[in-house]
Amino acid sequence: MNNLTAEEQAIVKSHPFAQILSSSQDKNEFAELVYCPLKLLENNTLLGHLSANNSLINAARKNPTVKVIFSGPHGYISPRWHKEQSVPTWNYVTVPITCRINFIENNNNKLEAMENICHYFDPQWDFSNFNQASNTKMVQQMLSAITVFTLDIIEVKSKFKLSQNRSIECRTAFQDNLQKIGYNDLAKIQLL
Repeated sequence: MNNLTAEEQAIVKSHPFAQILSSSQDKNEFAELVYCPLKLLENNTLLGHLSANNSLINAARKNPTVKVIFSGPHGYISPRWHKEQSVPTWNYVTVPITCRINFIENNNNKLEAMENICHYFDPQWDFSNFNQASNTKMVQQMLSAITVFTLDIIEVKSKFKLSQNRSIECRTAFQDNLQKIGYNDLAKIQLL
């Protein structure tokens, strides 16, 4: 299992809405692609859920290897911003990860995972108010309508294209200009 660096973890946590791509068995067909928010767990796995009838779920049951892509901050870099940059370019961060999907089948484990996900994305919502005896039917309907899974990281091939080949003076000028046009997330990491 591959571990994420601190920088990669920061991107996964700050940009959790990932693309998940299944493997394709047939060269004449495209693989299934879905978008899904994922939570990075402490054990360096990812946690998520999709609709039970999602086509990616069916494909992943046949071949559990998937590609997960987190797209971090990105933006246009103008040659007007510094003399070292003679052509326009695009700076970006992306964290593509090859994973093995593991399905959580037990309803109690699914419910626990959903509480974990909900608390992460909405810490002010009290999941226990939803998961009460008076809501048993609705909770059971939810659990039967979704597939909950974890993703074990096999390989990480991140790309941090932040004009690292330029001087610190040039990159600082990029950072200043990115802030001026509102690309604050990209500006923050410009000097990595």
